[in-house]
Amino acid sequence: MISNYKHAIFCALLLGSSLNACKTVKPAASDQAAITETPDTPITPEVLPEDDTTQPDWISKGGPYQAAYDRSFNLLHTQLKVSFDWEKQHMSGDAILTLQPHFYSQKDVILDAKNFDIHKVELVDKNQKVIKSLDFTYDSLQITIALDKSYSRSDVCSIHISYTAKPNEREIHGSEAITSDKGLYFINPLGDEIGKPQQIWTQGETAANSCWFPTFDHPNVKMKQDIFITVNNKYVTLSNGKLVSQQKNSDGTRTDHWKQELPHSVYLTMMTVGDFAIVKDEWRGKEVSYYVEPAFKQYARTIFGNTPEMLEFFSERFNYDYPWAKYSQVIIRDFVSGAMENTTASTFMESVQVDDREKLDQDWDFIVAHELFHHWFGDLVTSESWSNLPLNESWANYSEYLWREHKISKEEADYALQSELDSYLAESETKQEPLIRYHYQNKEDMFDSHSYAKGGYTLNLLRHTIGDDAFFEGASLYLKENAFKAAEIAHLRLAFEEVTGQDLNWFFNQWFMEAGHPDLFIKDSFSNGKVKLLVQQRQDPEYTPIYKIPTTIEFWWKDGHSEKRQITVKEANETFSFAFEEKPSLIIFDTEHIIPAVITHSKNTEAYLQQAKVATNIMHRVEAVLQLGDMITADPSLITVLNTYLKDPFWGIRETTASIFEGYKGTGDLNPTIAILRSLVKTDPKSTVRATALSTLSSIDENFLPIAQQALNDSSYMVIATSLYATSAIEGPSIVPTLERFADARNPNIVFVSSMIYAELGTEGKLPWYDAKLAEMNDQYRQYMFRTMTGYILSLQKEEEKEKAVDIVLKYAQNSGSSTQTKIAAYQALSPLLEDETLKEKIEETLNKEADKNVIDALKQQGY
Repeated sequence: MISNYKHAIFCALLLGSSLNACKTVKPAASDQAAITETPDTPITPEVLPEDDTTQPDWISKGGPYQAAYDRSFNLLHTQLKVSFDWEKQHMSGDAILTLQPHFYSQKDVILDAKNFDIHKVELVDKNQKVIKSLDFTYDSLQITIALDKSYSRSDVCSIHISYTAKPNEREIHGSEAITSDKGLYFINPLGDEIGKPQQIWTQGETAANSCWFPTFDHPNVKMKQDIFITVNNKYVTLSNGKLVSQQKNSDGTRTDHWKQELPHSVYLTMMTVGDFAIVKDEWRGKEVSYYVEPAFKQYARTIFGNTPEMLEFFSERFNYDYPWAKYSQVIIRDFVSGAMENTTASTFMESVQVDDREKLDQDWDFIVAHELFHHWFGDLVTSESWSNLPLNESWANYSEYLWREHKISKEEADYALQSELDSYLAESETKQEPLIRYHYQNKEDMFDSHSYAKGGYTLNLLRHTIGDDAFFEGASLYLKENAFKAAEIAHLRLAFEEVTGQDLNWFFNQWFMEAGHPDLFIKDSFSNGKVKLLVQQRQDPEYTPIYKIPTTIEFWWKDGHSEKRQITVKEANETFSFAFEEKPSLIIFDTEHIIPAVITHSKNTEAYLQQAKVATNIMHRVEAVLQLGDMITADPSLITVLNTYLKDPFWGIRETTASIFEGYKGTGDLNPTIAILRSLVKTDPKSTVRATALSTLSSIDENFLPIAQQALNDSSYMVIATSLYATSAIEGPSIVPTLERFADARNPNIVFVSSMIYAELGTEGKLPWYDAKLAEMNDQYRQYMFRTMTGYILSLQKEEEKEKAVDIVLKYAQNSGSSTQTKIAAYQALSPLLEDETLKEKIEETLNKEADKNVIDALKQQGY
């Protein structure tokens, strides 16, 4: 699953700032081999802060031990027959569960089933004929069924349950990652929402599939399944496995039979109903299909076209062929997360549905790779409990790196990987947990930057620590030994130990089982033919381990030659000694830039100038360019050097350098810089570089308007949006006629910028535009739109306009399809109107009907 925390990052990047927000202090890398340590410490260690009794803000609040689910039964097979009442948003269900006691004899069955009307529960034979009715009790969350006798582990029984699922009539919960747990969703059920298709879809992770069928809703329960979906003949259906038959019915409906022949976890069961165009590819004779809205049929391969190549790459790289019957991908409306790896049928949020022009700004290949890769790590081998979620998500996260490395370049992969480290480090300021967490309050809390970002970064570290061959062979062994089973972190460790012959507890204990990360301080000196390198681990050992860190150091000299040395850091304070005839001009700690850490290693200007040229890892080059950028006010001569990096072959260096000059107020001559930036705006092949260059020019180029007006014809929406926003600061209200040229644009870059400009200018008469744009947007983008709309609402003067604004926003605040975050953003947008007693009463009347407790609690905390 791609969670919403990642989607929020993407939304933050929409307006032209790509991955250049790298910290000036960068992490380190490693290789292999050892070096001699010296007992002396010629460098005075930095004074570490004295201990105090105050706990850090990020200390975990803990929680009860979260055990894996105890399996009383094996769920051998589930048969479902379903049909829908669109008006009531109900599903009629008929389930037959085939069960076998796991080990101990059983007399009762307890099934998860949330908010059903249970019509009957029966014991049936292998031909599905009723043997007898069974007694049961039901508390709206679980059915407890009394069997007709005690069943041993050699016995098999089948239970038939007839029921009605009512997903909208239960208390809904959600998290940042998965905003709702209804399980079954009716989109535009009455067909009265303009511009939105009617759809039905499901989302099972973590335990929401029991909202539409009775089951054991736990990740370590695997089953085979047959699903019969009855819908109006105009609709397309999709589910797990193969479509084995379609039967037209006399009432204008059709029943589709989908068969999943290989066992998979309950939460990976899915179905989707809607008006979709289907575009088909194939891989090794297996169907590969893309389900998109009909208007996007011509762009289906734009979005998903690399899937067959990904299937081949991952199958070969991990020496384990894609095991499932087919692979489908479907884009749905108002999804409650980013994407979901349902077995053979992944679902994707609407943002992924782009045309060729929009793909210039956002290539979604990484999300396609992520969900596909789960079909090995997550679907084939599944975390036995949510405590072990990184066995799913860290691997899928790292697949993004592997795909970029294979398809584009290692530079591209390393550059993107930095955003993962930044994401984790940002989260670590308020939260530090072990990757494998057996103690937590809510399983939804596992879907965070630890499980995804830090986990993927840690796998990259493991790869470099044990070597490529051992890493991929170990991962392959893990898949082969645990295929179609549930696993925990020990299974992964043991696979790598089997391959390498090494005890890897030291690695797994400190990186997977402990919270935190290294905070490394590096200081170097040279005297008497020796480099002395002090390495301090400054993290608090009361809460964070002192790490064992094998790593590589590269020494450079002015003549351009270099030497590498390997060390292993083991202590809180260590000094390493290296004999050289001449003082190195540059020392790069963690050459491969792979340690998940905060690393402080100050260098002089000459060292950073050399590092920007010669470092082999792109992030060490980015670090040097950023450090040089921090020096240009004090040393304007560096502008000439940095201008050369505006022409660097790698787009990330060009973009980073362009951002450095934004708002520069120093005394240096920027005319050559401005000329290069103008050239980048006109000719750079990367839209984020063009947008960043344009944004920078708006702050330093006195003759900015001509290039900005030219940029309005750019192929990139991001560049156009950047031009509009930058120009509006200069032109003021006279920008409005230019905005009108883009009034019909649906692209989020254009819409968000237009919204911000209208709000800043207080442009009259734009409420109908806001109404139309909110209707066009998916739920995830609406929350961002509401945040930009708040300023516009503040500018309203007329009472009738204020009332209209309330009516527009409350449509989404009270919409059952809106997520918790969108509802909160909607009410926040209306907060400027609460001083009007009439409007306040209307807003509070709607709020009093809100069933989502998370919305109420969040607004109360904000003093609403």
